[in-house]
Amino acid sequence: MGVTRELLAYYEQDREHDRLRQGRGRLEFWRTQDVLRRRLPPPPARVLDVGGGTGVHAEQLSADGYDVELLDPVPLHVERASALAGVRARPGDARSLPVTDASVDAVLLLGPLYHLAERADRVRALAEARRGSCSLRGAASPPTSTIPRRCRASSPTPGSPRWRSTGWRGPSG
Repeated sequence: MGVTRELLAYYEQDREHDRLRQGRGRLEFWRTQDVLRRRLPPPPARVLDVGGGTGVHAEQLSADGYDVELLDPVPLHVERASALAGVRARPGDARSLPVTDASVDAVLLLGPLYHLAERADRVRALAEARRGSCSLRGAASPPTSTIPRRCRASSPTPGSPRWRSTGWRGPSG
């Protein structure tokens, strides 16, 4: 396991820190924040941001009252995220999360899935996220058969009250 040299070389260029904080990236940032507000349990829920980069989403969630821990395999990202108020950051790999079963309220997988080229690695990352929380938020969701039984009943379904918007609408409130 581990990060490829190519991936480290790319992220060590330090372009990721500002990507969602300025310019066109702000649209992606606010859209993601809107979706998170509709899907996450309310603060002070404990959120594990896996592959959270330099912490752009973790920072906003923390400011809104969430208890956020960020894991990222890139040392520069961990360093930058650690400097953010209210964000705990440490090295971590989506395929082997250093958390106990159901120890967080939600797991974000907003970046790792497209970096994991092998299907087995993507499946492992999704299984690890489900092991850590009954609430998975990311680019994909595992088939029901891979969701632990203890989580199936608590997972929201489309149209249910837990699935609908909480009313959060972005920076204008």
